[in-house]
Amino acid sequence: MKKYIIGMIALLALLWSCGGGEAEGKAEKDKFYTTEVPEAGVLRVGIKQLEDSLNKISLNRKIDDKITNLVQQAYIEKLKLMYQAYPKDKDAALSLRKVYMMYSAMGVPDLSVKYADTLIERYPKYEERWLALQSNAIYYDMEVVPRNKEKVRYYLEKLIKEYPNIDPEILQQAKSRLETIDLSFDELIKQQNK
Repeated sequence: MKKYIIGMIALLALLWSCGGGEAEGKAEKDKFYTTEVPEAGVLRVGIKQLEDSLNKISLNRKIDDKITNLVQQAYIEKLKLMYQAYPKDKDAALSLRKVYMMYSAMGVPDLSVKYADTLIERYPKYEERWLALQSNAIYYDMEVVPRNKEKVRYYLEKLIKEYPNIDPEILQQAKSRLETIDLSFDELIKQQNK
């Protein structure tokens, strides 16, 4: 009889724990999960580690492209997180620069331009912002079909106006391109080769 009572208690405990677990599982299922953003210093370390990984991958041609793409995506996401979570951090603008350059290197020019524009708009005092202006001017001049000469003009005029003391060769190229803005890049090359 004692064994019967102990068995019944054990069985009831088991049934009760399973039923309670089901309710608990449902409550867990209904919760919204969030991921905490790491501190800026921790993000910097993660970004550096991914940069090191990308450098090693670039030296090893045997690594599968899928792995390279995954590391590139992880790198971009960490950079975006740095900019979004810490927009006033010393590395926020640099992170945006790396994002647009990585998208450009990956052959995703639309996203490259988008993040270059974000850098241009949000960080007017960033010292290498002129690179984003130049990059977007080239994109609208050579890659967009149909070519958007108004956008080319916009970026080049902004570059000339805001950076009169950059490398004289870059400044001269921008001014020269503005003078020949009505010619497509191909037409310009043909004219120069005559």
